[in-house]
Amino acid sequence: SMALTDITKKVYDELLGGDRSNYHIPPTKEAVAQSLISFENSHKPDDLWHFVTPDFQKLNIWLQLQSGDNKDMSQVVRSVKTYIENNPPPFDIRYRWAGKTYINVVWQNNMVVGMMKNFLGSFVIVWVMMLILFKSPLKALISMIPLSVTILFIYSLLGLFGKDYDMPVAVLSALTLGLSIDFAIHFIQRSIEIYGNKKNWAQTAEEMFKGPGRAIIRNALVVAIGFLPLLAAPLIPYKTVGFFMFMIMAVSSIATLIILPSLITWISDAIFKPKSKGAK
Repeated sequence: SMALTDITKKVYDELLGGDRSNYHIPPTKEAVAQSLISFENSHKPDDLWHFVTPDFQKLNIWLQLQSGDNKDMSQVVRSVKTYIENNPPPFDIRYRWAGKTYINVVWQNNMVVGMMKNFLGSFVIVWVMMLILFKSPLKALISMIPLSVTILFIYSLLGLFGKDYDMPVAVLSALTLGLSIDFAIHFIQRSIEIYGNKKNWAQTAEEMFKGPGRAIIRNALVVAIGFLPLLAAPLIPYKTVGFFMFMIMAVSSIATLIILPSLITWISDAIFKPKSKGAK
């Protein structure tokens, strides 16, 4: 760290001959003033105002971190807060953080928290859209299962490997909703259409895996494999995108083709129940 006190102690020490025993705050105001005036008379007099305002009412304390990692900056903020709480100053002191690293922390926290809230809100909106599309709360709920399984699996995997919910993950969360629900929409919609002709779920399921099922598998494979080269990228965000997209396509397609048929087989009568005669 570097502050006005360090400048004062260093200049005072040099004025008295450089003896380390004099490396301390001068005992009088006059000595402090003399130390600061001596510093102003140096080859860089304006450097003093990097640490204090001209009226000497506000100070800057420079903290030099060994890394620009946001986690390190967050730890410093917590440590300073804890220290001040445990060692209250003799008079009221107000402080504010500044600097690029701290700005990055604030920006990331606001973005990540905001994206997470939007993600939860989007989850509800997707269910409402499915309700409008299928005109059935049960079908809308079933269509959300592959999406929910994909989200739980991927985020559990990220937590297992110790991956933080950082900016790339937060931004890609929105893609999880769109890509994961896509396969479920196609599967359920085609099942309804084929069942309308077959009138039997066993025959419908057989027909589904001949046509739409193969299309879902091919689509998932093409997109998932297409993102695998990003795993060889030198930048971590690119690797995150490659892994995230591969897992979204793989898990959502598997969940759609395994969980949905099994669930529909169990409650096929409720899903494909005929409309009442009075229904339009």
